[in-house]
Amino acid sequence: MMNKITVIGLGNYGLDELPYGIYKLLTAGEKVYVRTLEHPVIQELPEVEWHSFDDIYKKHDQFPAVYQEIVAALLAASEKEGVLYAVPGHPMVAESTTQLLLEADAAVEIKGGKSFIDDLFTAAKADPNDGFQLLDATAFDVRQLNIRNALIVTQVYNQIVASDLKITLLEHYPADHPVRIITAARNADAAVTEVPLHELDHEFSESNLTSLFIPAVQGAGLYGELSELDRVMTHLISPDGCPWDQKQTHASLRRYLIEESFEFMEAVDEDDIDHMIEELGDILLQVVFHAALAKREELFDIREVVTVVTDKMIRRHPHVFGDTVVNNLEDLNQVWEQEKRNEGKVKREVKMEKQFADLFMTLYDKVKEGASLEEALQEVKHETR
Repeated sequence: MMNKITVIGLGNYGLDELPYGIYKLLTAGEKVYVRTLEHPVIQELPEVEWHSFDDIYKKHDQFPAVYQEIVAALLAASEKEGVLYAVPGHPMVAESTTQLLLEADAAVEIKGGKSFIDDLFTAAKADPNDGFQLLDATAFDVRQLNIRNALIVTQVYNQIVASDLKITLLEHYPADHPVRIITAARNADAAVTEVPLHELDHEFSESNLTSLFIPAVQGAGLYGELSELDRVMTHLISPDGCPWDQKQTHASLRRYLIEESFEFMEAVDEDDIDHMIEELGDILLQVVFHAALAKREELFDIREVVTVVTDKMIRRHPHVFGDTVVNNLEDLNQVWEQEKRNEGKVKREVKMEKQFADLFMTLYDKVKEGASLEEALQEVKHETR
């Protein structure tokens, strides 16, 4: 049977800001496990029997393995006696070992400690009520990113981490977007440096107390977000929008999807990258336009469109996202056909859409080769007799 593990927050600074109850607990004469000795409170209380896990960091290249071993040691110790375990900040804020202990269904009690978040917002001169994300640089998942909110990134402790982070963030933020590098956040004592994102890793000072504060993106910086295009189209078809856009219907827009598709084909044939980007944008506009019209009629929206196609791609690729094994293209075709049957789709001998596509492609190729449209039509008519 495991005894209780008391996880104690050491706060964000030194002994002066440590709650008295926590101080009494730490100085009661019992052994205290600590994730790391690198904390001002620990340095100011040399009389406490600190048992550090710093050596575990040297054994592993990745932080998850470090945290797993620390938790395993704490669980083993709790089988013999109650355990006091101290961590920087607050135990429930950006502390992976606490979460792992809770997931292990251990008898865990959380004891106070001021988190770094209050001090960080003070140093950044920002209001958390405006919305923010809190992410760990060592486990950064770009899929979680929402550039419409301010972003706090913790554990940016050296130049290598900063460089990797910069490369990832540049895919979503403007190169000159401001980034505040905050070290030892504690009100007026914090070191705050603001740099453009592309200079994040220039002359970067190493510190395990460094975090980043990245303000929310606004205006033109949001133009790369699908949600922004959806917002623009929704406004254009609204009563305050554009008269031409307002009167469009799914039927009236049909020809434009065909036109834009052929213009993209032309860009591909010309191997013109800028033209391809432009024409793919025009095709995407047609998708978002139709979705905006449907949303206005309360039928569906762009999220449902994206959900359906994402679900389809995952479902039709069980050999990638599941356990199905394919050895060749024949196996793959059988997988696809089975998935279509599972979806309730009945296979037709020749789909009308495919016949039209073949016809249009033939006409397109002949005209591209120099034939007039009338000549191309006559040739196709002769070939299909």
